Amino acid sequence: MAYEIKKINPTQCTFTYLLGEYDCYELRKGICSLYLTEEEAQKISEEEGNQFGEGHVMSCRKLAKSLLDVNYYEDSSFQKQGLSIRMHPRDCGHYVFTDGQHRTCIAKHLNIQSMYVNMENYETDYELNCRACIDKKEEEIENRKIKNRILSILNLKRTKAKEISGDFIDEDYMKFKKTSTFIKK
Repeated sequence: MAYEIKKINPTQCTFTYLLGEYDCYELRKGICSLYLTEEEAQKISEEEGNQFGEGHVMSCRKLAKSLLDVNYYEDSSFQKQGLSIRMHPRDCGHYVFTDGQHRTCIAKHLNIQSMYVNMENYETDYELNCRACIDKKEEEIENRKIKNRILSILNLKRTKAKEISGDFIDEDYMKFKKTSTFIKK
């Protein structure tokens, strides 16, 4: 993979994060720890202990302070080191990460308007979407199938046209006739 150091505005980008409740305080509690006062965060830290790893209330707060102390977001030289943010643009408009999702999320929460990243340069002959968009599309299809099953069971579905439930269809969606005027014998 080839990367290029680029300056981006994280507040204008949409990112796809691979995070869970043990990686992100906000996913666990509904509010980013960066929005808490120091007193609130300290009280929560004392109550919870160290059981949540990167999802601990102080994790992103400490990381944010250390990044701001060394001007991480303003100094492009960090992107030439092991502390680089490596991201990949996707055709859906999102960016995914090899490294640096917490640092980027912090920048966005702190409303930092400019930062340097290592952006993958890629060209493909096919569409490359992020996993979040793929999952949303699959969920849409599944929900449509469930809705159609319920309507069918309740006989509420109109018989004139079947809603196509995905990219692949079977012959149930078509009406075949024994003869056709297209081909003359």
